[in-house]
Amino acid sequence: MYNISALNNYNVNMPKANTLNGLKGVSNNNATNPAAGISHTNAIYNTQYFMPSFGVNQIRTSLSSRDEKNKYNEISSIIDKKARKDLQELLKNGKLLNANSNDGTTTLDNLYTIATVKRAQGLDKKNILEETIKAIKHPYIIPQKFGDIPVNLQPEIINHETAQGKNISSYDLDVKSSTCPAASIEFDIAHRMPAEFARMVAGLTSEDMCITKKINVNELSQGLLDTVWMLNEFGTEHKMENWNTLVVKLRPDRNAIIRARIQNSYKDPDERSLVDVLMQSTFMNVGAQNTYDSLIDKRIPKYNDDDSGLIDIEKNFAEELATGKGKVCVTYQKIDDNGRLVGYECDQSETLSHIQNTLNGGDNVIIGYTYCDSDNNVIGGHEITIIGIDTDKKGQKYFICNDTDDGISDPIKYRVDELLPKIHHAGIPKSVLVDNVEFVEGWKELMQIYKESKTQSELQNSLQNNRLSVLTQAA
Repeated sequence: MYNISALNNYNVNMPKANTLNGLKGVSNNNATNPAAGISHTNAIYNTQYFMPSFGVNQIRTSLSSRDEKNKYNEISSIIDKKARKDLQELLKNGKLLNANSNDGTTTLDNLYTIATVKRAQGLDKKNILEETIKAIKHPYIIPQKFGDIPVNLQPEIINHETAQGKNISSYDLDVKSSTCPAASIEFDIAHRMPAEFARMVAGLTSEDMCITKKINVNELSQGLLDTVWMLNEFGTEHKMENWNTLVVKLRPDRNAIIRARIQNSYKDPDERSLVDVLMQSTFMNVGAQNTYDSLIDKRIPKYNDDDSGLIDIEKNFAEELATGKGKVCVTYQKIDDNGRLVGYECDQSETLSHIQNTLNGGDNVIIGYTYCDSDNNVIGGHEITIIGIDTDKKGQKYFICNDTDDGISDPIKYRVDELLPKIHHAGIPKSVLVDNVEFVEGWKELMQIYKESKTQSELQNSLQNNRLSVLTQAA
């Protein structure tokens, strides 16, 4: 679902026409999502829409050196028969030797690193390899559903957290999922950048449990000064290599390893794998300014009062760092201070054009959509990924989508005319928008307004509580 922050209808965003309403993506925990009023069908596989983008790298489908053959054989010797078959398929379709990664390494190189370099304590390299290969082969299997923590393990975890000053119970450990933004980012990377996906897994499952990325500032949605300001604001470890390159380090929260170890040994069908745990925890932690806690799926809110999920701008920040490509968080719906949908920032055809042009450029589009009651009050929402647009024989257009919380391990179709008016926000490349909207450099002002709005809200709540206390004592 989405949660609406105290800040509504403030027109300070990168595109001038946008409104940042601070909606937060969490799980709808409903495979059919009837509240959304959107019908969907399983999409028929169509290579026109589902062939992953490998950038400008030439596709190679055969091992060309002794080194590559040795790496392939080493990996094959560790994994089971099914994974070996999947590995062979990755070679045939070009994903295994794809080098669209941050440091130019191939998927094969990074799988070999997993196979030969020591992993974090409690994580099995065979399991990591097999889960990574499965996710790259068919990214639609990536879920956001948390695994349950066995009852016999809960007391030790609770006691440890108590010693750290956190008061939690078994109830707190039994969580739903607010990680749909992070799961959508994970899917996007696995779908479009298999080599980078494998590289990130290699880093997050290593003893350092860290991803190091070099980011070209010119590829981001902001200039150098504002980018550095945001990195400091979000507490992201970084350094400048030169005026055009930033080096950032992305880490999961400290409790992610506990969830990962449990999924390493106790994973049930349809639950997150240990790979999913570490990837999603990292993106949640980056967006949540290093305050996310994987054990209870909560964070300390900095810009509003809700402690679950990520607001749109936080998701956008995490997506930029994860992919290394600038995305502008464009908000399409107008929602008033009472959480009611009252209109749109632009014509629906323009929204569709933004999505279509992004897809034409080789990117997926992660969107946040809302669903409303009969009076147009927003009652929830969800983040999904649009990967294509299809048209049937009758001329009806469909968005081809991936949903990490629908219980379906395949792409699904939504009618464009049904989903389009429900789209609240989307991450759109700045190049797609530059000729369509007027940009305003307002990131610092926007984040300051978020914080001031939260402070004002806390002050009002405090005053209200004091009044109630006085009235109670008087009575």
